[in-house]
Amino acid sequence: MNQTVEERLLAVIRQQLEGLSNKVKTEFSQENYEKELLSLTGDPVYSKFSFNQAEYVLIRFMGRISISVGRRLGEIYDKVPRYAAAARFNLTPVQIAPTIDGLELDIALNFSEVPESEVVHIKEVFKKYFDGIPANGIGIEIRYNFNPNDSSRLRKDVKMGENLAAEGLAPVYLIFSSISPRQDAIARLTNAGWKFLIGDPAINFINELLNLDIQSILDRTTIKTEIKRIVDEILKNLVTSHAFNQVVDKHIPPTS
Repeated sequence: MNQTVEERLLAVIRQQLEGLSNKVKTEFSQENYEKELLSLTGDPVYSKFSFNQAEYVLIRFMGRISISVGRRLGEIYDKVPRYAAAARFNLTPVQIAPTIDGLELDIALNFSEVPESEVVHIKEVFKKYFDGIPANGIGIEIRYNFNPNDSSRLRKDVKMGENLAAEGLAPVYLIFSSISPRQDAIARLTNAGWKFLIGDPAINFINELLNLDIQSILDRTTIKTEIKRIVDEILKNLVTSHAFNQVVDKHIPPTS
């Protein structure tokens, strides 16, 4: 199974990082730079406060790329446990990631759909981290980081938690990064029935549940080498881009 998961992980990594690479090339291009600068110059607020400059264009571009990085890492951490869970518990794509009331769940482990021996395993892992025993199974949402910036995202998570509880599935929310969780949002979702694990406990939970160590797989030479190759190329394209060099040329005089 690990080999299959490793191959799928590498495919997902390539897909997401290649998408990021294309975004960097487009976002920091001369055409997009000039379009952004023109938009700021024509804006009645930004232009009055002198933000129609190369430095602020670069700040805007960097912010968008930072958001994109977070989203794409999230896609990687979302999909791989789903593949592993489907393989471990012999579930179909529809069973492992059902759509409930119009919302797709990351991972569903319904006791009626897995072997009895696996039900025992799921309950044992659950009891190690949480109080109580789930009635009909568990429903899992996975986030690389957790910093929701709009109320609609929270409303959807509240709704999903309510739907899971109605089906007797214990709602479990895993956040792999411990850097930027929003405590107010976590408190709201906890009140809606979600059980949270953040950072190492979240990683340990999914590792024990699926017999899968994502961190270990990411440390394998083949994976690390490929990631570094692609990311190095992305960063090189960024710092040699037209938008980046408009700021460099403005502040660093050319060498004679």
